[in-house]
Amino acid sequence: MTEMSPLGTVSALKAKHLALDVAGQRAIKAKAGRPVFGVEMKIVDENGRSLPHEGTSVGEVMVRGPWIISGYFEDEEASCAAVQADGWLHTGDVAAIDADGYMQIVDRSKDVIKSGGEWISSIDIENAALAHDDVAEAAVIAVPHPRWGERPLLIVAPRPGRLPDRDDLIALLADQFPRWMLPDDVVTVPELPHTATGKLMKTRLREMFRDHKLPDH
Repeated sequence: MTEMSPLGTVSALKAKHLALDVAGQRAIKAKAGRPVFGVEMKIVDENGRSLPHEGTSVGEVMVRGPWIISGYFEDEEASCAAVQADGWLHTGDVAAIDADGYMQIVDRSKDVIKSGGEWISSIDIENAALAHDDVAEAAVIAVPHPRWGERPLLIVAPRPGRLPDRDDLIALLADQFPRWMLPDDVVTVPELPHTATGKLMKTRLREMFRDHKLPDH
């Protein structure tokens, strides 16, 4: 990221990984990698407490180092929000870090769904939904829930001449995710909104579906 000038991690294998088969090595290389020399990295929970690096705990990525920014030019408010007094920078990424230091990015902090104290990756569900033959695009956003705080809503755009079936999509996802991570509802729209650079405009989707009523279970 630009704030890191810009390199933070490199996904290179360690010597012990050379004994792994091709699939095992590919799984390591597919992660975002380990911090380069001079970069400190940790993950923290919503209260700023450091989380263990065992590959399963998920939290916001914080980084610190001699060439990482200490603030934003002529923007004191943004600087105070992003960089702590001790130099740790909030990246806005949510990830897990394993015992060898390899980071696996899960989501952006603004996109992750926080349900009943657990974090659900919108990216993982979106990628899985795209495997459905009838789905051209997929987006997952959080919608309010009276008991769990937030629950995932899956929004899909169909391929030409197709109409994705809600139950089929949920069944597909159920093969890959535990029940508590599954979307509470699926909505089909003609197309998904995009930014000028082609990214999904989740801010627009949140506006469109802020009053969406989830089905009772």
